[in-house]
Amino acid sequence: MTFLQLNGIQHFSFCPRQWALITIEQAWAENEDTVIGDLVHRVSDDALFREKRRHLITLRAVPIRSNELRLNGIIDVLELRKNERGMRTSFEEGLWMPNIVEYKKGAPKKNLCDVLQLTAQVMCLEEMHGIHIDSSSLFYKSTNRREIITITADLREKVRLTVSQMHDCYDERITPNASYGKHCQRCSLVEHCWPDLTKRSRQVHRYIERKWEELQ
Repeated sequence: MTFLQLNGIQHFSFCPRQWALITIEQAWAENEDTVIGDLVHRVSDDALFREKRRHLITLRAVPIRSNELRLNGIIDVLELRKNERGMRTSFEEGLWMPNIVEYKKGAPKKNLCDVLQLTAQVMCLEEMHGIHIDSSSLFYKSTNRREIITITADLREKVRLTVSQMHDCYDERITPNASYGKHCQRCSLVEHCWPDLTKRSRQVHRYIERKWEELQ
């Protein structure tokens, strides 16, 4: 049974071709955005970090997985607060309700790519500990603010659908065609992707299909 990296759901939601180039074709390149992203996440990369302040425990780089979604991942920061509906830990007595804090370098996005990644993390924790989590947080470095995200049934279903598509692409080794747009300009993989040429190729293919249908 193949497990995929959970953070791939953010890449796939943003651009399926980008995700396939990274995951299936093992392509990677650095640019300013990827370097800044690495620096932002260094704050939360210490897996040995544990801090307790009264009724709040803070952990970093917490490993998670889901057999249902077939995903492995890492939570940037996990906050635990005492709550009767929470989960047990190996290092503190009682029950603790988790709040995930996923770090992002930019600002809140118009699309759901960050939200779906957070939702998938929540679903992993719920499966691992047999609990229900109502909300968690995205922290955006550019605004230096947290955005509290309510984890709805609709978001959970979107995660299941997206992850299913990811597994289909991976199992069949499919690299989707590009959807060329402004988002391509800052992508570190633009020289691997050639999005404009891929789009033109698809347009030519559709043109040939239309002409063939006219001849029938």
